[in-house]
Amino acid sequence: MKTLAFLAQKGGTGKTTLAVHLAVLAAEGGLSVALVDLDPQHSAGDWWRARAELFPELVEVDAGDLARVVKAAKADKVDLVVIDTAPHAEQAAGTAVKVADLVLIPSRPAILDLRAIGASVELVRGTRTRGAIVLNACPPPRGVGEASIVHEARRGLADYGLPVCPVAVCQRAAFSHALIDGRAVSEYQPAGKAAAELRNLWKWTEGEL
Repeated sequence: MKTLAFLAQKGGTGKTTLAVHLAVLAAEGGLSVALVDLDPQHSAGDWWRARAELFPELVEVDAGDLARVVKAAKADKVDLVVIDTAPHAEQAAGTAVKVADLVLIPSRPAILDLRAIGASVELVRGTRTRGAIVLNACPPPRGVGEASIVHEARRGLADYGLPVCPVAVCQRAAFSHALIDGRAVSEYQPAGKAAAELRNLWKWTEGEL
């Protein structure tokens, strides 16, 4: 079993959006997936309750119960546990990092967002858990290559000492439309650009796991 945690001490990074989408894509690929919602706002849980499909399995718990849930998932032969943590909750985030095989830290490419991930990076670097930064909610490229702000963000993130995912996820309307009724973009618009980017992100993440 592998455990993937999404971590962002700042709100508004799209952490939950990425967590639910990668959970769906992993399940579509044939894996048994448990999505664990640690956020008291239950954003992932609300998405799941609006969902017609029964996968991925949802578990809503406090951080104190996370180790027990991960142990139970392993006993049940779950292939992948995806953990959505809460922003501004350092203790809960630290617990998630300890049980994870890989931590993804989403960030928008704007300078204030890039500066705000420092606390999340330090949580990961203080453990043996592997981590990476994912640029999310980026402006779509015009022509060939990434938008200039995304390219500049990659250069700025080099100082943090964590790898930056080669796949940047763009801000697209398909995300908002899909999430309304509990779908992922791969279900709402399977041939769309958003779905293609998320599939590429999952392919990279699966390789890192």
